[in-house]
Amino acid sequence: MRPKLGHAIRQVALGGVLAAVATGGFAATQGTTGFTSSGDLDISLTVNDEVKISNLVDINLPPFGGTDVTGTSDACIYRNGGGDYLITATGSGAANAFQLTDGTNSVNYSVNYDDGTGSSSLASGVALSRTNAAEDDDDCVTFGADNATIDVTVAAADASALPAAVYSGTLTLLVAPN
Repeated sequence: MRPKLGHAIRQVALGGVLAAVATGGFAATQGTTGFTSSGDLDISLTVNDEVKISNLVDINLPPFGGTDVTGTSDACIYRNGGGDYLITATGSGAANAFQLTDGTNSVNYSVNYDDGTGSSSLASGVALSRTNAAEDDDDCVTFGADNATIDVTVAAADASALPAAVYSGTLTLLVAPN
């Protein structure tokens, strides 16, 4: 015996209601018809954990003159809500090494990072945990000043044997919540 069409429609409708209930689709309470009617609904907000590095400037090292050569860039490190963060540096040399090159020759450089709590040496690809992130302003304007410094140094011992040329490279800084 074949089921009536109305019975099949009720089964499909009931299946749809069960699926909606299982996925939380009917969390709101609906009002009823009357002199007044009231309903309510749940509201949720997700705030992602976000960080930002900004206010970096290119470092143009002074010409090598027989002593260590150092250059600096300030930076603003932001994390919404504050808290610890990780900073990881990588260079553009082979295997992400901190190196400058003229296309043929290369020279190593070192990187130090200071967030106001003290300077620390960075190793390529190794995350360093820090705490002094701006939490109210992602460009450190209301913070009053940048809150980090990156120092790059080419040691005299490494540069002394280099032929005359312009050596360049890229330092990449990655900031992540900790």
